[in-house]
Amino acid sequence: MTFYRFIWWIAYAVAALLFRVRVEGRQNIPSNGGFVVAINHCSYVDPVIIGVAAGRELWYLAKAELFSVPGLGWLIRNLNAMPVDRRRGDRSAIMTWTQLLRAGRPVLIFPEGTRNKKPGFLKPRPGIGMLVHRTQVPVLPAYISGTTRIWKTVLGLDRLTVRFGKPIQFCADQLPERRKDAYYFISKQVMLQIGKIGQAQRKAGAVAPAERIMRR
Repeated sequence: MTFYRFIWWIAYAVAALLFRVRVEGRQNIPSNGGFVVAINHCSYVDPVIIGVAAGRELWYLAKAELFSVPGLGWLIRNLNAMPVDRRRGDRSAIMTWTQLLRAGRPVLIFPEGTRNKKPGFLKPRPGIGMLVHRTQVPVLPAYISGTTRIWKTVLGLDRLTVRFGKPIQFCADQLPERRKDAYYFISKQVMLQIGKIGQAQRKAGAVAPAERIMRR
């Protein structure tokens, strides 16, 4: 058993017993090959919850400052995190992710680039568009709710839900000719899909077809 899978099982137990996570649309997750999981970002616990909900081993980015924290840096590095300098953009991280996707590894990206606890979304950054344009892998849009005030979820006052939408495949003939325009176009379209999934989740409420995470 790998270190990642060992920690995954611990996180799985916590998510199931403490947070009572609901997962919707799990059938939309590709069973093999590289793809990008694109989702909104509300809390520090989001990567853990999403990793547990997805089931497949994921790779993700974390701000470079976290890797200098004793213990934490070692932990997240061994959980497939890669450092990125958000202040100037990190081309080396983009290149690494491109290689991972082409090798069939799924990666997790927050298109907004940072946590956002306010209603609505921040303007998406072009990084996800660049990756998808370079690799031509599908994007799996998703929406997470219930992590903004995690204590309410623990007390049973809120529900923590992850809903996966259907994969999106961007074809070259659908994109603007200029690369930079194509990057922004993809990023905006992905964010729109995340918003639609969130709206559908809120409308469905408690009657939405879902499975508790313990029933994997």
